[in-house]
Amino acid sequence: MTVRPFLLSVLCLGLMVGCSKPVTPDAMPNEPKTPTQPENPSGGTPSTGTGQQAQPAAYVVKNSGIRCIAPPCPTHIATPVGVANAEGIQIHEIDFQDINPSQEKREELMNVADTSPDGLKVEAVLEKKLKAGPAGDATVLRVKKVVQ
Repeated sequence: MTVRPFLLSVLCLGLMVGCSKPVTPDAMPNEPKTPTQPENPSGGTPSTGTGQQAQPAAYVVKNSGIRCIAPPCPTHIATPVGVANAEGIQIHEIDFQDINPSQEKREELMNVADTSPDGLKVEAVLEKKLKAGPAGDATVLRVKKVVQ
C-alpha cells in the first residue's frame, strides 16, 4: 500500500471539516452591519418604490469608473449638493423618464455625466429597485430636472 492515497484522503477530510464549520457573527471581520450608503443624505424624502412620492434633492452625477458583468452595476456616483463632507451614493441606473428628453438629448446628458469633470447637476429622487438583477438591489436616480 502506498502512502499517497492515504495522505490525499486525509487532506480532503481536513478540508471538508474546515469548510463545514458554521460562521458565527463573532467570526466575521469588522464590517458595518448597516449599509454604508446613506438613505437620504441631502434632506429629500427617500422613496422605496412603493408608490410614495419623494421630495427631489440636488445631486452632482459623475461616472464611477466601475464596470462589471452582473447587473445592477454602480456605474455612477451621485453626490448631494450643499452637504459638507457628503459621501457619494452609488447609482445603478439613471432614469430620465420624468423629463422625457429625446434620444440625442439623453445621450448628451449621459456624456456630460460620464466625461465632464464637474459632472451633471440634477434635481432627482433616489429610489430602490428590489432584486434588479443577479447582483441584487439597485439604486435608481429618477431625474426630475436638469440644473445648468
